[in-house]
Amino acid sequence: MPTNAQPVASLNILAVRGTGFPEELLLDQDAVRLQVTQAPDTFLTRANEGLPSCVAIGPAWSLEERYLQQVLQQAPVGVVVLTPRDDVRLAHRIGLHGFSRLESYEEDGDWLQVAEAVQTAARDVLAQGAAAEQPKSSPSVLARGQRKQVVFSDPASKAMLGLVQRVAQVDVTVLLSGPSGVGKEVVAQILHNASGRAAGPFIALNCSAMPEHLVESILFGHTKGSFTGAIKDQPGIFEEAHNGTLFLDEVGELPLHIQPKLLRVIQERKAARIGSTNEVHFDVRLVAATNRNLAELVRSGEFREDLLYRLNAFHIGIPSLRERPEDIRQLAITFAASEQLAGVSMQIEEAAINLLMAHDWPGNVRELDNVICRAKVLAIHNIIKSEHIYFDALEFSADSFAAVQNEVSGSAVASSGEGDYVLHSSQDLMSAKEQAEWHLIQAALQETDSKKEAAERLGISPRTLRHKLQKLKASEIDTLQSIGAP
Repeated sequence: MPTNAQPVASLNILAVRGTGFPEELLLDQDAVRLQVTQAPDTFLTRANEGLPSCVAIGPAWSLEERYLQQVLQQAPVGVVVLTPRDDVRLAHRIGLHGFSRLESYEEDGDWLQVAEAVQTAARDVLAQGAAAEQPKSSPSVLARGQRKQVVFSDPASKAMLGLVQRVAQVDVTVLLSGPSGVGKEVVAQILHNASGRAAGPFIALNCSAMPEHLVESILFGHTKGSFTGAIKDQPGIFEEAHNGTLFLDEVGELPLHIQPKLLRVIQERKAARIGSTNEVHFDVRLVAATNRNLAELVRSGEFREDLLYRLNAFHIGIPSLRERPEDIRQLAITFAASEQLAGVSMQIEEAAINLLMAHDWPGNVRELDNVICRAKVLAIHNIIKSEHIYFDALEFSADSFAAVQNEVSGSAVASSGEGDYVLHSSQDLMSAKEQAEWHLIQAALQETDSKKEAAERLGISPRTLRHKLQKLKASEIDTLQSIGAP
């Protein structure tokens, strides 16, 4: 290709971390516009925006086989997979996950040709609409606007997912039940996406968070001047969810006086805004959720029995996290790898996973999210270990912090000479992590013959190493200038 050729359309690439994919060779191809990332969330976001997409796997994939499996579960079936040439075992594994478009490479081959071939294949797949037509059997689903994922690896959750997908094909009102933090909204989003209403809006409303005096207005809308503060006509969420799905979370918290009108609206599929007698018709799939026992609320007079029967046309119970242990493992790997959680992608050791699987998880997925987020703050080497796992934020103390920091030489926690550790008041956790990273990079450079070898020792690409060196050196210069050093 001529050197003055114009760059072609951008290609979205997920370089699977830890497999040794030589992404720096791709990034040297100026004639092709590439967006390379090791973060699955970033990759999925770009793929959902319609970019031609590719999952690129290195020759050392067997070292990260569990993580690779999780990546393949997340990726849309329609993406192209780039693999080392003649790796039959890997090709077979990819085929089992439902991928049909494979391209191959040789490390000393023509990488411009590889990039162009992958891009052409990815654009063909997009044109055929394969990604939208072929859902996978055991996906990890990312809800719109959320960073959290629900991973369906345990038999209990797979059975629940199969039921959700069957119910999605029938336009029936659904009641989801399960303890707090179990992921009811994400399941409601899955149901919506699998239904014939997927192209319509999905609107979620937490009934416990609505001010009681505004509940009716939020649900059904109001007209201008109908009450103080009503400065314009405002549609209710039933109108806004027309041709889509309306998710009412914590429906057991609805005020008793609003329940009769809600019952009529569900029955008649029409409602009048506050201040108007004109009823507006709408076509909405209703999904309600609760972590309370609605039958007990009926007996205590806090919930209408006829409304319960109307909402409970089909009931789906979502198992608590402790009832699906394999999901704990995969969720931990997913949350650790996600850059959207605490802003950094990490790995997690098996000992830490075993510790997580032994926990009772009263807070379910939400609690696991917080535990992994807390561990990422403490894990200086980008690997979450068992000593980084704290199930209760209140049990963490300065002594705990000193113990974690002790694993890194040259960190912000310094020895006082008598076995005690002191955190310098001028340094925060981020600076401690930067210092630790800087020492690790320096050690790798001293112990190897080239930056490429140092990058391999650190488990990152040479391009990433160059970027970190530039960033750390710039930070060092800024520090020297701030203290007036010559």
